[in-house]
Amino acid sequence: MDFMEKITELRAKKGQLLTQAQALVDEGKIEEANEFTSQMEAINTSIAGLEALAKASQEGAEPVYDGALHGGKPKDEGKGEDKPFTSLGEQLQAVYNFRKNHVEDKRLQRVNNAVLGVNEGSGADGGFVIQTDFAGMILESAVQQSPLLNRLDRYTCSSAANAMRWISVDETDVSKSVFGGIQMYWAAEGATVADSKPRFREMKMDLEKMMGFLYCTDEMLSDSAFMSSFAGPSFALAADRLLTESSISGDGVGKPLGLLRSKALIEVAKEASQEAGTFVGANAIKMQARAMPRGRERLVWLMHPDLEEQLPYLSIQSGEAAKFLWNPEGGLGNFDTQRVLNKPVLFEDSCASPGVRGDALLVDPYMYILLTKGTVKQDWSIHVEFLTDQNCFRVVYRCNGAPKVNKPLTIKNSSKTRSPFVALADRK
Repeated sequence: MDFMEKITELRAKKGQLLTQAQALVDEGKIEEANEFTSQMEAINTSIAGLEALAKASQEGAEPVYDGALHGGKPKDEGKGEDKPFTSLGEQLQAVYNFRKNHVEDKRLQRVNNAVLGVNEGSGADGGFVIQTDFAGMILESAVQQSPLLNRLDRYTCSSAANAMRWISVDETDVSKSVFGGIQMYWAAEGATVADSKPRFREMKMDLEKMMGFLYCTDEMLSDSAFMSSFAGPSFALAADRLLTESSISGDGVGKPLGLLRSKALIEVAKEASQEAGTFVGANAIKMQARAMPRGRERLVWLMHPDLEEQLPYLSIQSGEAAKFLWNPEGGLGNFDTQRVLNKPVLFEDSCASPGVRGDALLVDPYMYILLTKGTVKQDWSIHVEFLTDQNCFRVVYRCNGAPKVNKPLTIKNSSKTRSPFVALADRK
């Protein structure tokens, strides 16, 4: 008898009864809801009995190895402990067999022990860590395929840490000093030299969880080559989109703090009588003028794709002639991206819709930190559950991100502040 299959059925039935009871409570029908209590108690009794029988069966020839019965000797699929998984699809098949058929491939535990340490995780309670080369491929693909993420300043904290602390220069004014207080003088001026020292502020970033889910049928799992080519790129693309969105507009609550939420962000007002939803040459000129003096070579435009059709017409009037500010890909400059004022344009649908603050930004991506936990090859874990006739794989990745600066910068001989993050204001 397949005890775990029967236990799973009973738990599903109990969940259905609980849902019905909760609906009755919401309607104020308490007495009717109480009638489900005896049925759920009977199911609990049946589950307890089946679990006891399953444990007793472990004393037989072949013990069952499952989350509820963890601790017995697992069946060995005979793959060998030293041979690594040849593909991500093969490892997903092994996880499926562990849960569905109670057959353990010993390589699953070997990978867990290598990454997490002995007894630091298992298929029953902690899930299975994806083999290091597959995990690295997923995350690196997510970052490398993103034109924004691969430009960020990326850091990795140790596998034992859940946060990172560091010291940052507290610099808001470079009109008289740099790095918050360091000054230089000409000796020939004969002036009294004042003491100077830099100012710092302590920074801390906690890691947050990013989760992804993949549903697949038994037929899909039977083809390891297909699962390898499908699962890895799917998780990578999903991670890319979520991280990009959070890096741009995240509120910092359980997720990265986005560029648009930075206190250092500078907004450039629209032009007088500018039409709603438009991006004009004067906007680009004024936004570039408010960018940081340092790191100009790293500046990029972040724009919603719907603005693309306006860029070929982007120009400013110079006498009787128009000076165009846009360059296409390729061309005389052999550019790999479109450019405005010779700065690359990255089209991201995570930007706001045209006309809304955040649809066009000029930023220095290196002034934004992307933090990951451990090496990128160690922090993906995988779990499987069964919903109807589909299998659900869950991946968990620990990361966070935030701007490096929290205030605009004051420069010498100017009343206008500068920032690595500049946004165009609403044009509604």
